[in-house]
Amino acid sequence: MDNSEINFIKERVLMKKEQMVREGLTTPEDKELIRETIEEQIEESLKNYPPTVEVQKSTPSFTPSVPMYSDDEEAQGKVDELVVIALKDNIPKAVITALKTGNAFLIDKLHDTLVDKYYQELKRQKVI
Repeated sequence: MDNSEINFIKERVLMKKEQMVREGLTTPEDKELIRETIEEQIEESLKNYPPTVEVQKSTPSFTPSVPMYSDDEEAQGKVDELVVIALKDNIPKAVITALKTGNAFLIDKLHDTLVDKYYQELKRQKVI
């Protein structure tokens, strides 16, 4: 696991907690704070990524998100590959790799899986 990524997430979670305490807000569970932090990283990755498809006026406003894989095992295999990229390199690199597939399902599954992985790691380190 990339220590700089762990440290970044750890610092952001602690900062969010401190800010909420200062403001007298109820602090959500640690896992939710990790989810928010990873979501912010994903959004930051997407800011500089050019859209691959132009939206036309004739395009319906709702397109169902359906996995483009023949089975759950194939989809999970791709998610596992993306998780390895995120843990070895960084989250933005994994997100950009997922975007290249054109499958929003992968980004969503990557997000959920990374939340669990980083939550477990921060618990192991007794940060949370």
